[in-house]
Amino acid sequence: MCWCWEGMAGAVQEVMWAAATLVRPAAHVVVVGLDSAGKTTLLLRLRYGHYVNAVPTAGFNTERVVAGGGRWVVWDVGGAERVRPLWRSYTRATDALVFVVDASAGEERVEEARVEMARVCRESGASSLALRRPRPPLLVVANKQDLPAARDPAHLAKALGLPDLPEAQPWAVAPACAVTGEGLEEAMATLKALLDKQRQGHRQ
Repeated sequence: MCWCWEGMAGAVQEVMWAAATLVRPAAHVVVVGLDSAGKTTLLLRLRYGHYVNAVPTAGFNTERVVAGGGRWVVWDVGGAERVRPLWRSYTRATDALVFVVDASAGEERVEEARVEMARVCRESGASSLALRRPRPPLLVVANKQDLPAARDPAHLAKALGLPDLPEAQPWAVAPACAVTGEGLEEAMATLKALLDKQRQGHRQ
């Protein structure tokens, strides 16, 4: 039964993908974040439309997704400490960044996420400058909003130092729960709006 549902959801995604191809090429998106933040759960929920049990990602996963009014090629890269140096290769020349954070995590874990997120933004900004491309917009997904200790987006934005990012770095925070799917469609719509605004400004 589960297989059939996944097959149907996959078929719907393929039809939507083909239709969207006629409008605009897919945007390349890289999803990063600390281990156990919910990155793969988020990707599979977007792809199949329901919860899929995920195992820790040692390397990467990639899926074609239609969500938030956009068409995306999404790369989900493992978040274990030993894997994080590889993020640089995946985020180079990407169209957009998604940084998934466990909004219910303790202060030390959030601080660790802040440091890693700042590094990703710094490195992607440097590579964009070298390639004469605009900085990829950053969407922080405040995941696990179903948990009692989850921080709201405003609190999390401050804790992650988002207001201190360079002015040239577009960013937004979106609350979500990857397990239930709540907020994910809106999150991707927010990312699309950031990307559209950035592309329009770059053309001008």
